[in-house]
Amino acid sequence: MKRKSPPKAPSEFEIDPTVSLDLAGKRQSARLSRGHLEAIVWVSQAGSIHSAAQRFKEHQPLISKRLAEAEEVLGMELFVRSRAGCLPRPEAKNLIARSARILRELQALEVREDSSRRSVRLGCIPRVMHTLFPSFIQKAANATPSMRLNAIELHSGEVLEDLLRGKLDAVIGQLTDFTNFEGLVSRHLYDEVTVFVVDAGNTSITSPIDLESLIQHPFILPAYSTSTRRSFERLLLNERLESPVPVIETKSFESSLALLAGSPFVTLIPEPVALRHEALGQIRRVQASRRFEPVGICLFYRFDQTLDPLMQQLEQLVREHIGESIERVSGKGVAVGTHQQKIKRLKRVS
Repeated sequence: MKRKSPPKAPSEFEIDPTVSLDLAGKRQSARLSRGHLEAIVWVSQAGSIHSAAQRFKEHQPLISKRLAEAEEVLGMELFVRSRAGCLPRPEAKNLIARSARILRELQALEVREDSSRRSVRLGCIPRVMHTLFPSFIQKAANATPSMRLNAIELHSGEVLEDLLRGKLDAVIGQLTDFTNFEGLVSRHLYDEVTVFVVDAGNTSITSPIDLESLIQHPFILPAYSTSTRRSFERLLLNERLESPVPVIETKSFESSLALLAGSPFVTLIPEPVALRHEALGQIRRVQASRRFEPVGICLFYRFDQTLDPLMQQLEQLVREHIGESIERVSGKGVAVGTHQQKIKRLKRVS
């Protein structure tokens, strides 16, 4: 008589290797349990097995054992182990990210959803944060149904990694930063351009001005790691002009703005930010002979969230808020030009 296998513990969640999750390894008869997923994700987030045990209040030998079992099932080592900790191997990053998403979905199933008050962890690049917040938080709270936003400002590389790992629900960022990544859905929200600005009292630079003449003036430029700086370099390369050596190099346009006051410098900032400060009489936009190419600002979320009504509502709220923000700025008497076109485009798309 064939002996029946004992029932599996309820805490163990099996992943069928026939399902296309890219998590089935060489041992097709083996299964990944929830404990294995937790070990993978916890070590990835904490940076070492020891730190993972402390952060998630689990026994270190158990995490080490589960991680080793997971790597055996998958047929590959996920981390480079050293005295400094555990560093994800480049070829394992996609597997780790998928493990994080699956674990997060399991956790969501265990929590009774409150349909009257929903929460969204929204990652934003700095230029979006200055365009949307803080007023957008209140708009989301007053929506029907209401939405609780937890907004986190991060640079492009950081928000992408957190989105893929499931630490963020959605991201608002530049399309160019996410072009080559699979598994993400992008929804175009609006276009934004970078502009040249000077202090409001700067009389040595007048508009319009030839780009070649403009770059002869002293510059405050963002660091090479920023998309704004890369956009500036492309603009000059297209015109076959040599990039100026900045007098000051900053990590954010907020620093550039602060250093611009009372100085002879030229700097680059997002146009919505420039419009606000120009309306206050603090700076002045400079019209150069060549303009920056518009950058698409998009809402990004994972493909498995495509039918999530929460993402659809978030997209609609952002479109409405951007249109209202542009109308408020144009109502202050600032020359808007392309901004009226943006309002029409936003209303047409929505």
